[in-house]
Amino acid sequence: MKALAFSIALMAGAGLAAVASAQPPGPPPGPQPPDLIDMPGNTGKAHLTVTSAEVKPETLIPNDNSSFGKSLSPQVSWTKGPASTKSYVVAMEDSDAQARGAPITHWVAFNIPASVTSLPGGLPPQGAAAVPAGMMFGNNIRGQPAYMGPGTPPKATHHYHLEVLAIDTNLPLAAGASRADVANAIQGHVVGTGEVVGLFTGPDRPAGPPGAPPAK
Repeated sequence: MKALAFSIALMAGAGLAAVASAQPPGPPPGPQPPDLIDMPGNTGKAHLTVTSAEVKPETLIPNDNSSFGKSLSPQVSWTKGPASTKSYVVAMEDSDAQARGAPITHWVAFNIPASVTSLPGGLPPQGAAAVPAGMMFGNNIRGQPAYMGPGTPPKATHHYHLEVLAIDTNLPLAAGASRADVANAIQGHVVGTGEVVGLFTGPDRPAGPPGAPPAK
Protein backbone atom coordinates (compact mmCIF):
# COMPACT_ATOMS: atom_id res chain seq x y z
CA MET A 1 0.00 0.00 0.00
CA LYS A 2 2.83 2.39 0.84
CA ALA A 3 4.40 1.71 -2.56
CA LEU A 4 1.06 2.37 -4.28
CA ALA A 5 0.56 5.64 -2.38
CA PHE A 6 4.08 6.78 -3.25
CA SER A 7 3.46 6.00 -6.93
CA ILE A 8 0.19 7.97 -6.91
CA ALA A 9 1.94 10.94 -5.24
CA LEU A 10 4.65 10.89 -7.88
CA MET A 11 2.06 10.87 -10.67
CA ALA A 12 0.14 13.74 -9.06
CA GLY A 13 3.33 15.74 -8.64
CA ALA A 14 4.26 15.17 -12.26
CA GLY A 15 0.78 16.28 -13.33
CA LEU A 16 1.01 19.48 -11.30
CA ALA A 17 4.48 20.20 -12.70
CA ALA A 18 3.15 19.75 -16.24
CA VAL A 19 0.27 22.14 -15.57
CA ALA A 20 2.64 24.69 -14.04
CA SER A 21 5.03 24.49 -16.97
CA ALA A 22 2.13 25.06 -19.37
CA GLN A 23 1.19 28.33 -17.71
CA PRO A 24 2.42 31.50 -19.44
CA PRO A 25 5.09 33.43 -17.52
CA GLY A 26 3.67 36.07 -15.23
CA PRO A 27 4.45 39.78 -15.39
CA PRO A 28 7.75 41.00 -13.92
CA PRO A 29 7.51 41.74 -10.19
CA GLY A 30 6.39 45.32 -9.69
CA PRO A 31 6.48 48.22 -12.16
CA GLN A 32 9.66 48.72 -14.15
CA PRO A 33 11.43 52.07 -13.61
CA PRO A 34 10.98 54.51 -16.51
CA ASP A 35 13.66 55.62 -18.93
CA LEU A 36 14.66 59.28 -18.76
CA ILE A 37 12.28 60.27 -21.56
CA ASP A 38 9.35 58.49 -19.87
CA MET A 39 9.75 59.95 -16.41
CA PRO A 40 6.74 61.68 -14.83
CA GLY A 41 7.00 65.43 -15.20
CA ASN A 42 8.63 65.31 -18.63
CA THR A 43 5.95 67.41 -20.28
CA GLY A 44 7.67 68.07 -23.59
CA LYS A 45 5.31 67.44 -26.49
CA ALA A 46 7.70 67.97 -29.41
CA HIS A 47 8.86 64.80 -31.13
CA LEU A 48 12.53 64.52 -32.06
CA THR A 49 13.45 62.05 -34.79
CA VAL A 50 16.58 60.24 -33.63
CA THR A 51 18.85 58.27 -35.96
CA SER A 52 22.20 56.56 -35.53
CA ALA A 53 24.71 54.88 -37.81
CA GLU A 54 25.15 52.06 -35.29
CA VAL A 55 21.94 51.91 -33.21
CA LYS A 56 19.09 51.02 -35.54
CA PRO A 57 15.52 49.95 -34.68
CA GLU A 58 15.31 46.29 -33.62
CA THR A 59 18.80 45.65 -35.05
CA LEU A 60 21.88 44.33 -33.29
CA ILE A 61 24.35 47.02 -32.22
CA PRO A 62 27.84 46.41 -33.68
CA ASN A 63 30.32 44.65 -31.43
CA ASP A 64 32.71 47.63 -31.56
CA ASN A 65 30.07 49.65 -29.69
CA SER A 66 29.74 47.00 -26.97
CA SER A 67 31.81 46.22 -23.90
CA PHE A 68 32.94 43.05 -25.66
CA GLY A 69 34.56 45.16 -28.37
CA LYS A 70 36.00 48.68 -28.28
CA SER A 71 33.12 50.27 -26.33
CA LEU A 72 32.97 53.14 -28.82
CA SER A 73 30.09 55.56 -28.37
CA PRO A 74 27.64 55.48 -31.30
CA GLN A 75 27.01 58.29 -33.75
CA VAL A 76 23.65 59.96 -33.09
CA SER A 77 21.65 62.67 -34.88
CA TRP A 78 18.30 64.26 -34.11
CA THR A 79 15.87 66.81 -35.50
CA LYS A 80 16.00 70.27 -33.97
CA GLY A 81 13.97 70.89 -30.83
CA PRO A 82 11.40 73.68 -30.40
CA ALA A 83 12.38 77.34 -30.17
CA SER A 84 12.55 77.16 -26.38
CA THR A 85 15.36 74.58 -26.50
CA LYS A 86 18.52 75.73 -24.74
CA SER A 87 20.39 72.40 -24.57
CA TYR A 88 20.08 68.66 -25.16
CA VAL A 89 20.58 65.54 -23.08
CA VAL A 90 21.67 62.31 -24.78
CA ALA A 91 21.48 59.00 -22.92
CA MET A 92 21.59 55.28 -23.57
CA GLU A 93 19.76 52.98 -21.15
CA ASP A 94 19.11 49.25 -20.94
CA SER A 95 15.38 48.85 -20.32
CA ASP A 96 15.68 45.11 -19.59
CA ALA A 97 17.86 45.50 -16.51
CA GLN A 98 17.91 47.85 -13.57
CA ALA A 99 20.03 48.98 -10.66
CA ARG A 100 19.45 51.54 -7.92
CA GLY A 101 15.84 51.92 -9.00
CA ALA A 102 16.61 52.90 -12.58
CA PRO A 103 17.41 51.27 -15.93
CA ILE A 104 21.09 50.47 -16.43
CA THR A 105 22.74 53.71 -17.53
CA HIS A 106 25.32 53.20 -20.27
CA TRP A 107 25.67 56.84 -21.28
CA VAL A 108 24.43 60.25 -20.25
CA ALA A 109 25.66 63.56 -21.66
CA PHE A 110 24.11 66.95 -20.97
CA ASN A 111 24.36 70.68 -21.76
CA ILE A 112 24.83 69.87 -25.43
CA PRO A 113 24.32 73.28 -27.09
CA ALA A 114 20.99 73.93 -28.82
CA SER A 115 22.88 74.58 -32.06
CA VAL A 116 24.16 70.96 -32.09
CA THR A 117 21.96 68.21 -33.55
CA SER A 118 24.52 65.45 -34.02
CA LEU A 119 27.30 63.75 -32.09
CA PRO A 120 30.06 61.86 -33.89
CA GLY A 121 30.81 58.27 -33.02
CA GLY A 122 33.85 57.42 -30.93
CA LEU A 123 33.87 60.19 -28.35
CA PRO A 124 36.55 60.11 -25.63
CA PRO A 125 37.88 58.35 -23.68
CA GLN A 126 37.68 55.31 -25.99
CA GLY A 127 37.63 57.37 -29.18
CA ALA A 128 39.17 60.63 -30.33
CA ALA A 129 36.18 62.48 -31.86
CA ALA A 130 35.72 66.12 -30.92
CA VAL A 131 33.31 66.88 -28.06
CA PRO A 132 31.03 69.91 -28.63
CA ALA A 133 31.97 72.91 -26.48
CA GLY A 134 29.96 72.95 -23.26
CA MET A 135 28.87 69.30 -23.39
CA MET A 136 29.48 67.32 -20.19
CA PHE A 137 29.43 63.60 -19.44
CA GLY A 138 27.47 62.25 -16.52
CA ASN A 139 28.40 58.98 -14.86
CA ASN A 140 27.40 55.61 -16.25
CA ILE A 141 26.39 52.72 -13.98
CA ARG A 142 30.08 52.09 -13.17
CA GLY A 143 30.54 55.64 -11.93
CA GLN A 144 32.58 56.67 -14.98
CA PRO A 145 31.90 59.91 -16.91
CA ALA A 146 31.95 58.10 -20.25
CA TYR A 147 30.03 55.85 -22.61
CA MET A 148 29.95 52.17 -21.63
CA GLY A 149 28.93 49.66 -24.30
CA PRO A 150 26.39 46.89 -23.73
CA GLY A 151 27.67 43.97 -21.65
CA THR A 152 24.57 41.81 -22.04
CA PRO A 153 24.52 38.43 -20.25
CA PRO A 154 25.32 35.35 -22.40
CA LYS A 155 22.60 34.44 -24.92
CA ALA A 156 20.29 37.19 -23.58
CA THR A 157 19.01 39.96 -25.85
CA HIS A 158 18.39 43.38 -24.31
CA HIS A 159 16.87 46.60 -25.66
CA TYR A 160 19.08 49.70 -25.60
CA HIS A 161 17.29 53.05 -25.77
CA LEU A 162 19.36 55.82 -27.35
CA GLU A 163 17.45 58.89 -26.15
CA VAL A 164 17.59 62.61 -26.90
CA LEU A 165 15.80 65.18 -24.75
CA ALA A 166 15.41 68.87 -25.62
CA ILE A 167 15.72 71.00 -22.46
CA ASP A 168 14.65 74.64 -22.01
CA THR A 169 17.67 75.45 -19.82
CA ASN A 170 21.27 74.48 -19.18
CA LEU A 171 21.53 72.03 -16.30
CA PRO A 172 23.35 73.36 -13.19
CA LEU A 173 25.42 70.20 -12.90
CA ALA A 174 29.12 69.38 -13.05
CA ALA A 175 30.79 66.66 -15.07
CA GLY A 176 30.35 63.29 -13.40
CA ALA A 177 26.80 64.01 -12.26
CA SER A 178 24.78 60.87 -11.60
CA ARG A 179 21.83 59.71 -13.66
CA ALA A 180 19.63 60.62 -10.68
CA ASP A 181 21.11 64.15 -10.65
CA VAL A 182 20.27 64.57 -14.33
CA ALA A 183 16.77 63.10 -13.86
CA ASN A 184 16.05 65.58 -11.06
CA ALA A 185 17.51 68.56 -12.93
CA ILE A 186 15.41 68.06 -16.08
CA GLN A 187 12.09 67.88 -14.22
CA GLY A 188 9.77 70.53 -15.68
CA HIS A 189 12.31 71.50 -18.36
CA VAL A 190 11.84 68.82 -21.05
CA VAL A 191 10.30 70.34 -24.21
CA GLY A 192 10.87 67.48 -26.65
CA THR A 193 11.98 63.86 -26.74
CA GLY A 194 12.90 61.10 -29.17
CA GLU A 195 14.71 57.79 -29.22
CA VAL A 196 15.87 54.86 -31.30
CA VAL A 197 15.96 51.38 -29.75
CA GLY A 198 18.66 48.90 -30.74
CA LEU A 199 19.41 45.38 -29.56
CA PHE A 200 22.43 43.49 -28.33
CA THR A 201 22.77 39.78 -27.62
CA GLY A 202 25.39 38.65 -25.15
CA PRO A 203 27.91 36.27 -26.71
CA ASP A 204 28.58 32.81 -25.34
CA ARG A 205 31.46 32.96 -22.90
CA PRO A 206 33.62 29.84 -22.80
CA ALA A 207 34.14 28.28 -19.42
CA GLY A 208 37.57 28.76 -17.93
CA PRO A 209 39.80 26.02 -16.51
CA PRO A 210 38.51 24.02 -13.54
CA GLY A 211 38.30 26.15 -10.43
CA ALA A 212 38.51 29.43 -12.35
CA PRO A 213 35.83 32.10 -11.68
CA PRO A 214 33.20 32.49 -14.41
CA ALA A 215 33.83 35.07 -17.11
CA LYS A 216 32.06 38.43 -16.68
